[in-house]
This record gives sequence, C-alpha cells and structure tokens, in this order.
Amino acid sequence: MVTTREVSIDDATTVTHMVAALLAELEGGQKQGGLDTQLAVDLLAMKERVYGFLAFTEERPVGLIMLSESAALFAGGTYGIITELYVVPDQRSSGVAMRLIEAAVGLGTLKDWGQLEVGAPRQPMWSRSPNSALYLKAGFAEIGPRLKLPLHGLASQRAKGNAAGRSRLDPRRQRALGRCIPDSSSRFA
Repeated sequence: MVTTREVSIDDATTVTHMVAALLAELEGGQKQGGLDTQLAVDLLAMKERVYGFLAFTEERPVGLIMLSESAALFAGGTYGIITELYVVPDQRSSGVAMRLIEAAVGLGTLKDWGQLEVGAPRQPMWSRSPNSALYLKAGFAEIGPRLKLPLHGLASQRAKGNAAGRSRLDPRRQRALGRCIPDSSSRFA
C-alpha cells in the first residue's frame, strides 16, 4: 500500500538523495554536483512557496514530488509548478507517481491555484519518455517548450562586461534585442 505525506525539513536528506537520483537519470547517469542537504533545508523552510510530498510503501520512501507556487496574469493568479517528480526504479508503474500527482492536485485545490504546470525534458527525450504518458493520463495538456536563462554568475559577468563597455548578453542576444526594441531617442521625436 502506498501512502503520501507532506515533506518537512526533517526529510531534507531524503529529498536531496531523490532529486540527485532524478537529475542523474535526466543527465544520462552523470553524477550531479552542487546538491546539498542544506539547500534542501533552506528551500523546505520556505513553507509559503515550496511544497512537497513523499510516497512510502510501508516505511520505505519510494517517491517524491516537489512544487513551488508562482503567480501570473495568464494563470488568473497563483498556480503551482511541479519542479521535481521522482519514483525509485523498482516502484515505477505501480501507481506511486499518480498518487504523488493526486497529492499535488489536492494541495493546488486547497490553495486555490488556477493550474498546475510541469516542465518536460528536452525533445525528443520527452516523446520517448514514459513520463509524457503519465502526465497526459493525469490530465495535463502540452502547452509548448519552456526555455531558461541561467542567472547564477551573471552578476559577476555583468560587472566585468560593464567595466569593459560590453553587454552581459552574448552578441546574438544583442542583435535580437536591437531588432525588437526601437531606439528610444527617436520614439518621441
């Protein structure tokens, strides 16, 4: 029998290990650096923004779902984002992931979130992944790819770039922005 419960700061080590295993799978088995239990403790302490549930068979943790709350006009207010979902390999296809998604839906309903979103791995990994079928079976609809711009380290790059008179954006980004943003001096002439 699978049971679920909310995560707490006391679960930080379990959360860290499960997320590290998830990231290693997504990266083709490469060991992930930079994950530490203190980061999990810090995030789990953000009780109004970060949520999670652990799934258990008897006393053994077999799955994890982590969520964060965001807000946007397009969502009509607040909404939830599934940031991590992991089930130990020997418990996959046994309903653990669906129980975790159900717990997330219950939380979202309680918090009056307008929707629940999840990011997918890069294509074509997503289309070959059993996760795509899981989410579609749970009622999710594809809305398109998500993109990211890593911000860690940009402050120091910006300082170096500005000191040298360069933008922190690479030349392709600068050209794209130049095409999209009209010259402000000619805007009001």
